[in-house]
Amino acid sequence: MKRILVAEDEKSVREGLLEALSDSGYEAHGAGTGEEALERLGAEEWDLCVLDVKLPGQSGFEVCRRLREGSRIPVLFLTAFSEEANVVRGLELGGDDYVTKPFRLKELLSRVQALIRRSEFSEKGERYWSSGGFRLNLKNRRLEQDGEEVFLTPKESQMVYLFMGAWPEAVAREELIRTVWDKGGQFIEDNTVRVHVSRLREKLGSFEGRPYLETVRSVGYRWNLPVER
Repeated sequence: MKRILVAEDEKSVREGLLEALSDSGYEAHGAGTGEEALERLGAEEWDLCVLDVKLPGQSGFEVCRRLREGSRIPVLFLTAFSEEANVVRGLELGGDDYVTKPFRLKELLSRVQALIRRSEFSEKGERYWSSGGFRLNLKNRRLEQDGEEVFLTPKESQMVYLFMGAWPEAVAREELIRTVWDKGGQFIEDNTVRVHVSRLREKLGSFEGRPYLETVRSVGYRWNLPVER
């Protein structure tokens, strides 16, 4: 069972995250200050740390900086929406991703899952995800169908990785923009996303009458067939 430390000073947020992570099959523990987080991170084995930027005492940035002196476990920052631009500093200090408050729980859980899988891949080497007639190489994001490579642009490869990694959940449009294009999404028009998704959908086609990629109204897009990981 994967172990996750949630370093968050707001008790209600921390307890809600601990409950959600536990319900998702993780062993989750909490810390309310930067000092407590550093102590637990140094004394125990963890697979991921969810780290609030504005922790009392040692800030989330300082915790991340000191953690990176001897550990490469994934770090997912939590930051207020009004401070989103400041998280660039955290990424430069060694953070892996971030979620802004107030956040959607499904999106946070999806990012936790993706970071842990990415970490597992870096430790184990070459791995694949399979779905229908496709096989995705996680090392180079190369997609194959019946042994033949399917030509994808770099952004299309990112999209396939994101959709397959999130299955069975849908990927929100905002998450798609932030992950594939830019962190803020302010430079991307709706039509740009629709065109890229449409082109990818044409390349993927369907499997036994079922499309690989479906639109989830008012949410985003979802990989529509089971994914073997």
